[in-house]
Amino acid sequence: MKLRIADLRLYIGYEVVAAMTAVLLLDRENRVICCFLAALLHELGHIIMMRLFSVKVRGLELRLFDVLIDADEPDTLRADVCVTLGGVLMNYLCAAVFCPFSLKLGLPHLMLGVFNLLPVMSLDGGRLLYLLLSRRFSPRACENVLRITTFLFLLPLMTAGLYLLFQSGYNYSLLVISLYLTAILFIKQ
Repeated sequence: MKLRIADLRLYIGYEVVAAMTAVLLLDRENRVICCFLAALLHELGHIIMMRLFSVKVRGLELRLFDVLIDADEPDTLRADVCVTLGGVLMNYLCAAVFCPFSLKLGLPHLMLGVFNLLPVMSLDGGRLLYLLLSRRFSPRACENVLRITTFLFLLPLMTAGLYLLFQSGYNYSLLVISLYLTAILFIKQ
């Protein structure tokens, strides 16, 4: 589904629409909706920082497991770091506002902010690590360090995901996210 809002192209995959429909029908406590809201506000944090640093945003693509922002590259390292941290800052701000009143609304923001700071490829923490390393090392060396760091962080996450699945009998979310991030690690080679 393609939409246009002012100058912004918005693409929402059909799998996202199907998943959200299923969630609306099945999630009686609205926990997944709260997580989805946290993810959308996270991306809004990136977009706000892009606007503050005059980075042109052309489009937004909502996919099942991630969101792609089509935008120009920031001009300076400072701008790039601020844009990278914009989503996490938005999550922490929302957590500070929502947690005193509703843990159901605030906790997803806090958890998403912490998770996104992990130094894992495809997460904000991985991007931040790459930016900091790129000041001293070649792009190839930065990518190699990031791949090793990603693997070292994902291995315990997958283990924790398996443990959580076996303990709960139904909670597979951490395992699926870890496997998805691992797949991206090998696909981007």
